[in-house]
Amino acid sequence: MIFWGIELKKGKTVTQTFPKAKGRLRVTKAFLGRDPRTHLNARILIECSGGGQPPTVICSLEKPNNCTSPLDIEFGEDDGEVHFSVYGCNFKEETVHLSGYFIDQ
Repeated sequence: MIFWGIELKKGKTVTQTFPKAKGRLRVTKAFLGRDPRTHLNARILIECSGGGQPPTVICSLEKPNNCTSPLDIEFGEDDGEVHFSVYGCNFKEETVHLSGYFIDQ
């Protein structure tokens, strides 16, 4: 098993490809970074797109009550490139982290 993680920032899209040698990717958790400048009532949506499909919101995080969210999303080489981004209100420099692991084939 190989662990995986990315950091997402407002206004930036992160593109992930899936090398066959690493196997399938299972994304298991989304959580907010620790930025004290973020407004206490920030609401952040995490969006995923790829494969010619329209963007889909995969989870919503909200300070202070819902700073983490379990996920169970699996990607593989057949998915090509997948794009992750965040948007929302009342946050400026907050980062969102996605974590998971590659599943051996």
